[in-house]
Amino acid sequence: MSWKNIKLIFIKELVGTIRDKRTIIAMIIIPLIFYPLLFAGIGYFNKVGSMKSEEAASKIIIYGAEFAPQLVKHLQDYEKIEILVIEDDSPSKLQNGDIQAVLVIPSDYKEKIEQEEPNKLMLKYDATEAKSRIAKQRIDQVIEKYQGEILLQRLSRLNLKEEFLTPLILQEENIATAEKITGSFLAVLLPYLIIILIFTGAMHTAVDITAGEKERGTIATLLVSQISRLEIVLGKCFAVMLISFTSMVLGLFGLTLAFLSGTSIARGIEGVKFGISVNTIFLLFLVLFPLVGLASAVLVMVGIFARNIREASSYITPIYMLTIFLGIISISQGIELTGKMFLVPVLNSSFVFKELLMGKIYWSHIITTFSANIIIAGIALFGATRLFNQEEVLFRS
Repeated sequence: MSWKNIKLIFIKELVGTIRDKRTIIAMIIIPLIFYPLLFAGIGYFNKVGSMKSEEAASKIIIYGAEFAPQLVKHLQDYEKIEILVIEDDSPSKLQNGDIQAVLVIPSDYKEKIEQEEPNKLMLKYDATEAKSRIAKQRIDQVIEKYQGEILLQRLSRLNLKEEFLTPLILQEENIATAEKITGSFLAVLLPYLIIILIFTGAMHTAVDITAGEKERGTIATLLVSQISRLEIVLGKCFAVMLISFTSMVLGLFGLTLAFLSGTSIARGIEGVKFGISVNTIFLLFLVLFPLVGLASAVLVMVGIFARNIREASSYITPIYMLTIFLGIISISQGIELTGKMFLVPVLNSSFVFKELLMGKIYWSHIITTFSANIIIAGIALFGATRLFNQEEVLFRS
């Protein structure tokens, strides 16, 4: 095996890939422009929508207002609550968004208040509508405040102090550092995004330099050269690895720009302070490289086996969907991997990424994940080489 020949194939495939405008779009334009615009746009419109909902007055109607005049007065005094008098059917008004909430006061409200018995009020709202949820929160605040006044009056009649109701005071202290809060935030989405970026970055190039060459008929030129089949496969695989890795890095850079922007969805999370230690970055890349190699080897093997680009795409689709499924498992809260589960490719990397971002370094998990992905990548590379040595696979129609 000659590394010089591998380098020749590597450079050939890399130059050919870079010349392709689709690769430039996938590697540069989408990660550096589309991702920041996407996430910043989501954050901006969420912020604007939330501000509009908070600024708008909540329109509500009250049934039985005459039974609780003091409570109604508290609601009227709330600046952003507007009480309407509507004789139409309230459910349809609430469902259509004409009003945001309906409060029903029972006819025996006053009697139960005087007898110091609990009253049951009915609050109807639409949980799927932001304005209706805000109306509910505002009504809850008013009722809680009014309820506190009633309790103080009852305590006064009994010559008891307000402290009588609070025998225990619980003081809370959050010991999590800013770095740990940041890691917790990043651990939710970053492992999933890394996996998606790796596979999406490798797919186009892997298919084009394998199934694409078979479809164009240019693969025969390589086969008549003095370069061995193994060297050809390694050169192609290394080219795919570099493109995939570069695409992933640019994608993460684009996401970083989005998160650091003033309208990012991360700006509203208290305590988030972006910054990852050098040791964490090193360990992340230690786990990352075998995963990039695994993705590249598998996709190259599929591309070699397929007759053309269309067939390769149909084979890669379920692989990509499986990758997304494993990534979704990694962002599920409360799920932890144990033992042999760290032998499962993709899933193991995503969980190790989460652990590292949370500041948890388990060398057994890192070594198991690294070794498992290296072995599976080697098996896929061996399979790709075997397929590349079979003429009936390379030239089947």
